[in-house]
Amino acid sequence: MAEKQWVVGTDIGGTFTDVICINMETGEQKLGKVASTPPTFFDGVINGLKRAGISGDEVLSFRHGATVSTNAILERKGVQTALITTDGFRDVLGGGRAERISAFELDWDPPELIIPRRNVMPVRERVGPYGDVITEINEEDVLLAARKCKKRGIESIAVVYMDSFMNPVHELRTREILAQELPDVDVTLSHEVLPQMLEFERTCTTVLNAYISPILKNYLGGLAKRLQDDWGYDGPLLITTSGGGVIGMDEAIKFPAKTFHSSPVSGAVGMAGYIGSLAGFDNVIAFETGGTTNNVSMIYQGSPAITHEWKILWNVPCCLPSVDTVYIGSGGGSISWVDNGGILNVGPQSMGAVPGPACYGQGGEEATNTDSQIVLGRIDPEYFLGGEMKVDGDLSFQAVQKKVGDHYGWDVKEAAANTYMVALSALMMAMRIQTVSRGWDPREFAIVPYGGGGALYACDLAREIGSPTVVVPPLPGYASAFGAIRVDVKHEFTTPIHKTEEELDFDELNQEVGNLVEKSHRILAKEGIEKDMVSVERYVDVKYFSQSRFFTVDLPDGELKDLEGITRNFMDDMQAEYGYNLPPGYAPVEVVNLRVVAKGEIIKPNLPEIEEAGSLEDARKPNRQVWFKGHDFLEADIYERGKLPPGAEFDGPAVIEQPDTTTVMPPGTHCSVDKYGNLVINVDQ
Repeated sequence: MAEKQWVVGTDIGGTFTDVICINMETGEQKLGKVASTPPTFFDGVINGLKRAGISGDEVLSFRHGATVSTNAILERKGVQTALITTDGFRDVLGGGRAERISAFELDWDPPELIIPRRNVMPVRERVGPYGDVITEINEEDVLLAARKCKKRGIESIAVVYMDSFMNPVHELRTREILAQELPDVDVTLSHEVLPQMLEFERTCTTVLNAYISPILKNYLGGLAKRLQDDWGYDGPLLITTSGGGVIGMDEAIKFPAKTFHSSPVSGAVGMAGYIGSLAGFDNVIAFETGGTTNNVSMIYQGSPAITHEWKILWNVPCCLPSVDTVYIGSGGGSISWVDNGGILNVGPQSMGAVPGPACYGQGGEEATNTDSQIVLGRIDPEYFLGGEMKVDGDLSFQAVQKKVGDHYGWDVKEAAANTYMVALSALMMAMRIQTVSRGWDPREFAIVPYGGGGALYACDLAREIGSPTVVVPPLPGYASAFGAIRVDVKHEFTTPIHKTEEELDFDELNQEVGNLVEKSHRILAKEGIEKDMVSVERYVDVKYFSQSRFFTVDLPDGELKDLEGITRNFMDDMQAEYGYNLPPGYAPVEVVNLRVVAKGEIIKPNLPEIEEAGSLEDARKPNRQVWFKGHDFLEADIYERGKLPPGAEFDGPAVIEQPDTTTVMPPGTHCSVDKYGNLVINVDQ
């Protein structure tokens, strides 16, 4: 049997499947980038592993990120799902919050609900807001709901009772009945998924979890089987999460909603944050451009900005912890199109992996961002994926001319340039939403681009928003896969309190904190984490008694004896968020939830220093004409990234090529290569 020395990270994107393998003894890296293989995606993972050239019996640890759960929601391809809820609250899901996609479209109709109203089934029961049972559960109602679910072919059920997070007795009894009546149907209980207030948000999050539960269970089970049968790996799988960590396969199957948007998040935390720290930047704008989407996240003082409410669909919030990320649909495969008003748009529609951009020659006739980049000379079609993938640049010219140029009377290069500017404007808006509109000054942040296309736009974006520096990692096209092997096991646990200071028993409160910490150690131990490798962060959710929203603040060290420090932190946050707070004693302060974030440190590779080899001249390739914003076409220096030595310096206009991405440096930029091979680019403003 081979010695187990390799840590493997895999990531499935809309266009490519990425595999990175790093030997923990020698630091050797092996890579595999292959086309994704929908609908199951298993073949793409196996193909990538085989291309990387290692076998499963050599692997210490396998970490995996995928867009399977996210895509099932976005494309509304989840399973037939029912919602069982408290009688009288059948329309919580449909009522939602008072939001519109557009305030000015008077004939606008909201999208269909994930669960149609006929599959929302009421049960007579009621638990009070402090956990007292007001009305005992009517088990005949549960049995009736079970019979309806069986008749309608329901595959998964969400159970959400009012205030069940304060006392889950009725939800637990409902699961017992459903297990007897419908043993093959998945059941998700709201008090296990999101044990906190706000019934609409709790209902949505529970429904999302139920909607994809069988899909992720089948996917991960199938992947584990293929890895064993076709690759010889029978060890555990760690799955990336939206919170910036990994969890065990069993936990991912139980709470699949934790895996939403996990791929870009692992790239942001595990790659962009890490690379920024190596280059000396604790404040980082993590910017990904993949085949379908773009994602912008913030790393401040080395830690990602976290949110506990974000919308995966219109008026469908997910309230599980996530790295705060803005998403737009303007990736490499995003389509250039003209709307009914004659306005040029880019995305969110995408050509995906199949048929892909026009240049792929697989039957796609739409002009995409990738095709425009080829027309502008920014991507060399002869060097696509380092020359491993053959693409036809002539097809890009034809598509851009036909789909964009002919409509406006532009030649093909003007059409491609205008398409680029439309895409750049959308990306700039996403960055400004994530920075200026949320109180971050972009001048204090470096941009770390990743994904196959991030470095094509990064310098222009830095100039637009005022960021002084761009740091391009050595393998940006493998960022999410690399990030998966750089993050730790991470869990968050919550328990509701809902008491003011006058109502609190601090001995009981401290006991609840201890219970959460003990639970975190127990769950991490189950996932193979030694106790001395566990770190625990303690928080408390606080609000004024009359508020419906709360702030999360640090829980002071030691045992709690009063709320003085907590109240002070809460009022500081109120002032920062709303510009005011109430005088002390004007309104009682309520402890809403206790919250614990537990991290289990696992083996992870570090980026090795690159060896001194060759000179800048050795990295030069023949110059070519390249389009740059504000300059039209200029003759640009072209460099082979893999031959750039540490310490090399050069100015734009330049293009740096490597198999997984292309970096474009406009005039007024200066690049230096650090000892890890990062491109540190200073951008004149």
